[in-house]
Amino acid sequence: MTNKWAGLAALLAGFFVILLDTTIVAVASPIIQKDLHASISGLFWVTAGYLLAFSVPLLVAGRLGDRYDPKRVFLAGIGSFAVASALCGLAPSVGWLVLFRVVQGLAAAAMAPQALTLIRRLFIADERGRALGLWGTVASAGALLGPLLGGLLTAALDWRWIFLVNVPICCAALLMGLRWIPGSRGHTASLDLPGAVLSTTGLGLLVWALLAWRDTPAPAIAAAGAIAVALLAGFVVRQRRIGSAALAPPTVFGSAGFLAASAAVAALGTVVIAMALPTMLYLQDVRGLGPLEAALVMTPDAVVAALLSPAAGRWVDRVGPRRPAILGMVLLAASLTLIGLVVVLGIDPWWAAPGAVVLGIANAVAWSPLSVAAMASVNVADAGAASGVFSTIRQVAAATGVAVTGAILAGLRASPTLAFSVVFALMTVIASAGVVAAIRLPRTSTDGGRGSEDAVVPQSRHESPEAA
Repeated sequence: MTNKWAGLAALLAGFFVILLDTTIVAVASPIIQKDLHASISGLFWVTAGYLLAFSVPLLVAGRLGDRYDPKRVFLAGIGSFAVASALCGLAPSVGWLVLFRVVQGLAAAAMAPQALTLIRRLFIADERGRALGLWGTVASAGALLGPLLGGLLTAALDWRWIFLVNVPICCAALLMGLRWIPGSRGHTASLDLPGAVLSTTGLGLLVWALLAWRDTPAPAIAAAGAIAVALLAGFVVRQRRIGSAALAPPTVFGSAGFLAASAAVAALGTVVIAMALPTMLYLQDVRGLGPLEAALVMTPDAVVAALLSPAAGRWVDRVGPRRPAILGMVLLAASLTLIGLVVVLGIDPWWAAPGAVVLGIANAVAWSPLSVAAMASVNVADAGAASGVFSTIRQVAAATGVAVTGAILAGLRASPTLAFSVVFALMTVIASAGVVAAIRLPRTSTDGGRGSEDAVVPQSRHESPEAA
């Protein structure tokens, strides 16, 4: 039996805890450091270890979904995430906490690429905009509510509850997913093991270099970067040679719609994730707000996104992904401009709240059409691989954004206002690049042209939600 909305709820619960745990640790970090007698480096890797383990295996995880059935891989991931979260909450030292956070990240990587594939399976094409609108709400709310929820749990209970809270959510999602997400037999194609080794090692070194540059000698970072580039170049060559059996099939990158959506989501992911910490630091360290006050300034983002995302999804179903994606990316750039003016002009920090409102509208409007456009532009057999590529691009772009903003803030720490002004200006430029990418999305039939979904997967508009 299949209940598509209950199945979607299971997927959204899994995606929510993945993104929640990207940012929830930040507020509790000082207490964790004191309680576990952790060094600054050890505390850094509590977050960085999760990001590293999450980002690197996404390509492989996407293809595992194609091979073994995305439902099975998703449920294995969410069960593992629950266990790892419980272990994080019981960790006796910072070393064990970092290890369990790495396990959390690996479980998150198993789950993340399966969501878009399973949404495509659950919903016919005319309903996917609404489903992905809700997915976009969770994408923004999970990352943005992390600091607020982390602060509340730490103040009311204990820092360990920022991890233990995941356990009941994951258990509920696991039970709902077992019953309501449709399964399939998967495919019999072999997994590209050499490609998996090249991609995971190359991406691992690349993301490690991005995250560890502050505490690692420059020659080591340069060497890791050079090796990563060589391994990833070898991976690309291999993917072209083996064709449809590849982890990242060349047909995926041959789609103009997929490439444009991927470029736009890279900009969106970079801005949403990389701006979270600088915004909180500015509001607290420079403007003197408390953690709860700073979180409240940006709360309109999550609230507005939650309220508008369903309607935005219905709009995507009516007009196609291109126009909503363009509007969403334009609003993203506008929100950064509004918040940036608070920094540059030094006005009351609560004036950042209108910018947060615009950011919430952007989040509501942008995530859904980019996901729709990306997944509609690939063949059904490559859906898992495409989702893995799409997720990898988003995560690596976000990690790069975090590293770049950190470098700017560290390099200009003597002039905080200048540092934060430069950060907001750079993020605005990146958002503007996302506008350009969104403009390059193919027109749908509603826009007056032939859409990528109709061109690539003409059968999908009529496929059954229960279809494997």
